[in-house]
Amino acid sequence: MLGSLSRWLRLFGFDTLYRNDYTDKELIKLSLQEDRILLTRDNALARSKLLKKVFLIQSEEIREQIIEVLSKIEISLDLLSLKPRCPVCNGETESIKKEEIKGEIPDYVLFSSQEFIICKSCGKIYWQGTHKEKIDKIKKEILKSLK
Repeated sequence: MLGSLSRWLRLFGFDTLYRNDYTDKELIKLSLQEDRILLTRDNALARSKLLKKVFLIQSEEIREQIIEVLSKIEISLDLLSLKPRCPVCNGETESIKKEEIKGEIPDYVLFSSQEFIICKSCGKIYWQGTHKEKIDKIKKEILKSLK
């Protein structure tokens, strides 16, 4: 399963669909219909002649999986500037003023944080915290290893 990888790719700003309840046939169909790269750890699925874009993920460790994916796709390495997607539902995020979310999050968060983003799809609210610092640190380490 690549659920953790999908959440991390969303944090990097990639449109990432993750479904662990689809059959191989459904995954192939979706990949072709939506012109998506299929990421898998399944050797048989990766060898499918029907797939146009597939990456077989070798590593079991999340950082190595991220490095595998980012090294295979042709992108600019300025990933830290990409707007993160919702790690829960893959929705696009946007900034929101704290006045608009009063009562939606704990009061101490309203007073201690200045920047907030909200998922346009599921409505989940995110803010700067120690988790953000850890995420940014990991992103920088991964990008450094790609150079």
